[in-house]
Amino acid sequence: MKSKDKESAAKKAKDFVQVAERTHKEAARKADAAEEVSKQAKSALKQAKKEFKVASKSAREARNAADEARSAYNKAAKRSAKAEAKLGKSRKKAAAKQAPAPVKEATEKTAAAKLVAAKPVAAPKARKKKAAKKGRSKATKSPAAKVAATRPSVEESAAAEDSFVLDESGLDVQ
Repeated sequence: MKSKDKESAAKKAKDFVQVAERTHKEAARKADAAEEVSKQAKSALKQAKKEFKVASKSAREARNAADEARSAYNKAAKRSAKAEAKLGKSRKKAAAKQAPAPVKEATEKTAAAKLVAAKPVAAPKARKKKAAKKGRSKATKSPAAKVAATRPSVEESAAAEDSFVLDESGLDVQ
């Protein structure tokens, strides 16, 4: 019996070894599969990082371009507002110049125009560009000077009352 016990113990040991080998092979196969999946996940992660980097870079560039466009728009709006203000001032000046002149001045102007027409016309001189004016401080004029500048003088108001206006309907006395 002792030899039979030894043989059965050896057989059991062989069975255990075979079972252990099978489980080891199965574990190795699963480990290889897991390693392959891990490699694929790592490569997908690298690709995602690259795509994220490119997307964030393009977003940053787009933000910078938008900021530049906003600042350019603001500058253009300010420039446009200044131009509009200058245009309004020049329109007011032109309207003031086109106001009806007194009769005496009108006859003097026509006489002066006839004299100019009689003289030979000289070539127009090239105009020099004026230097940019420096901005005035707001407190340069006194309030009394401002009021006096806005009111017409007594002589001008009297002359304006005696002026004539030529409309489409004809000559109107003011």
